[in-house]
Amino acid sequence: MKAAIVINEQLNSGLLANAAACITSGLFSGEQNILGDGIEGNGVIFIPITKIAILILKQNKKPWEELVARAKKNKLKYMLLTEEAQSTTNYGEYIQRVQGKSIEELTVIGIGVLGEDNVVQKFSGDLGLLR
Repeated sequence: MKAAIVINEQLNSGLLANAAACITSGLFSGEQNILGDGIEGNGVIFIPITKIAILILKQNKKPWEELVARAKKNKLKYMLLTEEAQSTTNYGEYIQRVQGKSIEELTVIGIGVLGEDNVVQKFSGDLGLLR
């Protein structure tokens, strides 16, 4: 199992980090066996981290529609993050901004996919790592 997150590399570092966090939380929602257990340290508990690889990739000017089509074609679990989501702190407002809209009506800033290693690699093979 592997995850890949493709983000518009033109975002500033704070928005990039936020986008990766939001996509990961949505993508992993409802999934089993992706997170490890909490680890007890000396007077602290370390939070669980993922047991799978998460690639963070650049969009490389690939149209979001193409990336969504790739995810669907490869039967990957996917989720999009939009500027409309990132620019609000109210979930109800986010729903109003995106519900019933097509990808062309929104400003997509990232997509996350989750699936078997080789299928995620097929999806992301021509996208460079975000450095």
